[in-house]
Amino acid sequence: MLRPHLLYALEKRTLTESNERDEKSAAVERVSTHRDWSTKALAIEIFSIIVGVLLALGLSEWNDERNHKAQAQIALKNVLIEVRSNQELLNVIHENNVITIEIITDEQVAESNKNRNFIPGLQLRETAWETFLTTGMSNYVSYDTILMLSKLYSIQRIYKQTGMQLFESTMNVSAYATALGTEIDNIHYAKQFVGHFKLASTIETELLSAYEKTAEQLDDYD
Repeated sequence: MLRPHLLYALEKRTLTESNERDEKSAAVERVSTHRDWSTKALAIEIFSIIVGVLLALGLSEWNDERNHKAQAQIALKNVLIEVRSNQELLNVIHENNVITIEIITDEQVAESNKNRNFIPGLQLRETAWETFLTTGMSNYVSYDTILMLSKLYSIQRIYKQTGMQLFESTMNVSAYATALGTEIDNIHYAKQFVGHFKLASTIETELLSAYEKTAEQLDDYD
């Protein structure tokens, strides 16, 4: 039989070993719990950073989009001003040209009208439209608006090309007559080009109509 003091020592040792095992187990559990918590905290932090970055990018893109649309509106207003200016100028030119064609085709011409000339509208501008395209503002405007403006400026370009060809032709004839020392009768001289004048006048009518329709739609554009 074990003596009482030996039995007591054995029980104490057993209890100590049991406590040590419990402490080790608790320590391992604490480490495991801390590790799990650290992993979750890290995942939450990374997720928060990603969400924050995405929100910042989205906000920046939204702000850029809004600024670009505002700039596109300003650019469209400049195009509208240009269209109105070209319309006013062409109205004056067209009125003169219609009267000039009537005078040319009239057999009896008053002396005061013999020096009247056909004027091609070479002064029509397209600076605002070209700037609108080259700066990329067209990306922030509806397709229908871009199509409408493209058609308008295409007609204007054709008209200016026709006017330039007509101007060069009349200048060549005038230069040839001057070289020969021949005096030019303006009415007789103009009758050689009356067909071209009528064509240019027809394009003027179409262009004026396009100016008016375009200006009305740009006025209503939101």
